[in-house]
Amino acid sequence: MPEYLRVSEIYPSVQGEGPKAGYPTLFVRFAGCNMRCPGWPCDTQHAIWPEIWRKESTKLGQGGTIQAILDECERTGIRNICYTGGEPFMQNINLLKEVVEELQNFGQEVFTNGSYDFPDWAIQNLSIMMDWKLPGSGEEQTNVEERWENALKLYPSDGIKFVVKDKADLLDAHQVYEALIEARCHARFWVGSAWEHITSAEIVDYILEERLPWSLNVQVHKYIWDPDERGV
Repeated sequence: MPEYLRVSEIYPSVQGEGPKAGYPTLFVRFAGCNMRCPGWPCDTQHAIWPEIWRKESTKLGQGGTIQAILDECERTGIRNICYTGGEPFMQNINLLKEVVEELQNFGQEVFTNGSYDFPDWAIQNLSIMMDWKLPGSGEEQTNVEERWENALKLYPSDGIKFVVKDKADLLDAHQVYEALIEARCHARFWVGSAWEHITSAEIVDYILEERLPWSLNVQVHKYIWDPDERGV
């Protein structure tokens, strides 16, 4: 395992998704992902394709990553940190652990596809938002066992996010939700559209009709800035 973290970018913005949507947040984006989501294009191509991130990312040790984060937090006054990607848990897990533990005085979130085991230190120190891949993404069969095990580790303060491409995805999300609840999953649930293939109105109608305790996920940053703009 490399003795560094592949940092794609660090930038201040507002959280666009989940329980802290709209809250000032420092994003620490790691490079590299084990999924490609061929069913709809990932909105962070620069962080998933090696031919891009190998040219753009910075190899930082634990100390360098911490200092870069602290410098930006001091400059901006931001107290909430979001680790994202790519896939954060693909990184050197020991170095990532040291970063998270060193920054315990900050609020810390991680957005992950859930395909790598969530270690105990992550469960205890991070608010986790897990993106559950559905058939429309083309990744629904990737590391299914690991995703189920991770989902059952989550607390009520954590979340599972469904990104739906169409009505079939929405129905599949409902089935997954019912199975997870039956298995005693304690996380909250969010659902949103993949690039507006299905409208938010259709999703809300379904939530209300089925009396589901889900929250709508609208990626508010894409309504503030150009959806293709980086670093916002």
